[in-house]
Amino acid sequence: MDIASLTRAVTQDSADMADPAQHFAWGLGALPSANPEMGSVPFPPAARPLLSQLLWDLGFRHDPTKQAKWLIPGDHPEAGYLNVPKVVDRCEYDQWIADHADPDAEAEKWRATAEMLLGKLDPKLAQRISDMTPEQKAQAVDVQRKNLPLALKRLAELAREETTE
Repeated sequence: MDIASLTRAVTQDSADMADPAQHFAWGLGALPSANPEMGSVPFPPAARPLLSQLLWDLGFRHDPTKQAKWLIPGDHPEAGYLNVPKVVDRCEYDQWIADHADPDAEAEKWRATAEMLLGKLDPKLAQRISDMTPEQKAQAVDVQRKNLPLALKRLAELAREETTE
């Protein structure tokens, strides 16, 4: 299991409903808390397929015709799986889908956020990137596209080493 599969959460739209490990996994990101004032609690993506499989083995099945609530992402995507989805009615879900139908607008919003954060963390690097020509940026993206899988693989190796110590 790689680091991406440990952190990637399946959504209702992407779930293979014939796969017991995915059948319910999409809905397990927002578990109710015993304390209603606390709201929902996060459930690790790596554990969701296991619980989904258990529910399947117990005979549960999702019936979309009886679905009364939907999930939309929480307000803090930077928090990973700790960004607990919001449970909403169909009207609010449809509105969220309509508001987020343009992936380019979403990408632009997060690009601006990333630039602001980088500017606070490393202003010199942010300035160097800002000063790059489009061609230089494209070359840098190509280099990172090649290096990122190796970096994630090494990170997963380090995580495994840490758990065996």
